[in-house]
Amino acid sequence: MAKDNSNEYVILDFETTGLSPTYARVIEVAAVIVKDNQVIDTLSQLMHPGCFIPSFITGITGITNAMVKGKPSPENFMPTLHQFIGSRPILAHSASFDKKFLLSEMDNIGKTIENSFLCTLKLARRLISAPNYKLTTLRSHLNLKISKGHQAHRALDDVMVTLQLWLYIKNHISKLIDSEPDFDFLAKIENYPKNKIKKLFEQFA
Repeated sequence: MAKDNSNEYVILDFETTGLSPTYARVIEVAAVIVKDNQVIDTLSQLMHPGCFIPSFITGITGITNAMVKGKPSPENFMPTLHQFIGSRPILAHSASFDKKFLLSEMDNIGKTIENSFLCTLKLARRLISAPNYKLTTLRSHLNLKISKGHQAHRALDDVMVTLQLWLYIKNHISKLIDSEPDFDFLAKIENYPKNKIKKLFEQFA
């Protein structure tokens, strides 16, 4: 019997050598499977991109060329990530960035990704008043729980902050509509005009 993962989703984050998969490669990935608001499985891996990591990327992430020496290439690790994700919906902060790298790296190994995506950055913009919507800013602004030794711009640490942000957003919406929002409703909010969000909630309250 096939495993029922209809109530599960994946939170994903990549660290890369640059902003575009046209010229950049993945150097780290982390992903967690969440069910009933709890992490039930975790994947985290450094990868050797086949090129030097630019110094400014090391400055942001702390990931050095020495750290990725001997690690699997993206091509070697993507099948593992593909299997881990399965058909589950995917969440990410600034999801368009992670999605384009995911699609590109999977295309490199002849695999496709057709999973639904949700973006916690877009949701936060529509629901939260904050100085800006960087993950580090929202973490501080909302006083989100972080682990001891947390390091921003490392994939697994960013995934866990995204999870906390996601739970905050769901709880915030639940109070407004008096029920827990499902994935489709959240996808609708993500693309809804900010100035009409209040009226949308009033329809479901």
